[in-house]
Amino acid sequence: MKKSILLAVATVCCGSAMAQSSVTLYGLADMYLASKKDAATGLRTTSVDSSGIYESRFGFKGTEDIGGGYKVNFNLESGFAMDNGGAGGVSFTRQSWVGISGGFGDFRMGKAWSAFDDISGSALVAKNSVLAPNQGAWLSTSYRDAPNNGFYYASPEFGGFSGVVSYGMAENRTATVGQGSITSMHVKYAAGPVFAGVAYQTEKATGDAEAIKFTRLNGSYQLGDAKLMASYGRVAFGSAKTNEWTLGTDYAVSGALTISAGIAQSKGAVTGFTGDTNYTGKLVTTVAPGAADVKRTGYSVAAFYGLSKRTTVYGGYRANTIKTPGAADQDGSVLALGLLHTF
Repeated sequence: MKKSILLAVATVCCGSAMAQSSVTLYGLADMYLASKKDAATGLRTTSVDSSGIYESRFGFKGTEDIGGGYKVNFNLESGFAMDNGGAGGVSFTRQSWVGISGGFGDFRMGKAWSAFDDISGSALVAKNSVLAPNQGAWLSTSYRDAPNNGFYYASPEFGGFSGVVSYGMAENRTATVGQGSITSMHVKYAAGPVFAGVAYQTEKATGDAEAIKFTRLNGSYQLGDAKLMASYGRVAFGSAKTNEWTLGTDYAVSGALTISAGIAQSKGAVTGFTGDTNYTGKLVTTVAPGAADVKRTGYSVAAFYGLSKRTTVYGGYRANTIKTPGAADQDGSVLALGLLHTF
């Protein structure tokens, strides 16, 4: 009898503990068929690719209510390529953090999206997908989105206003060179049909390195069935700077169908980035001293149709042009049809 009572009590206690915590497996699979013309080479290829709207991924996220209005949260997320199944090994390279949230806000430690990333794509046309006009034109989207060895803090909302700060550390200090870092922050306002946000991020490969500086200013307004969007971007490296903008709209034709169209432009002395193993993941390329700015333009039209709550068919066309003084124009384009499923 005593054993039965103890077993019943243990069962109730375990059930209570489980009710206060949860773990969710989630993800998305995104594939598209495309005809692409590379602006740099002029070559056109037909391909089946992964991640037309969002990077294909799976992850685990969980929360535990520890009482007093506080929760402990975690997120582990891994990206993969749907076209070949590649994942570079099972590693949570997109997100891997643990933190605590409550009335004070949300605090995370590990590898989390930066404060700049929270704002960057919030007012970009065509869901900032492969069909967005800024793709092939903008450079200010080449920031480090989830720094390693980081801290992240999001404030509570105050009358529609909220803010986030984040900081990542390179852990590469030597006796003569300080460690690199990625510092990021944003402030946003969201209430009713209005959204506005400003973000800033600096990236340093080492403590002595020149900082790459990214700025973003986004705004949108819901006007009936149309969502009007505008975005400004800037990337600076030393005296070299490039300014960017995009304008566009998402129009809800029906509850399932949305048409998106927009234009984008980029002009300045920063011309691009090359991959590198340093903490920022890149090196900056610029025009020669005294040379004229490089101009990039893009435009696109895309459609997104919801087959269900979790499945979307999408397609469209995007074109971009690169104008370098003293050289022939370089034209690129993408014609794509894709399928996105979330779980």
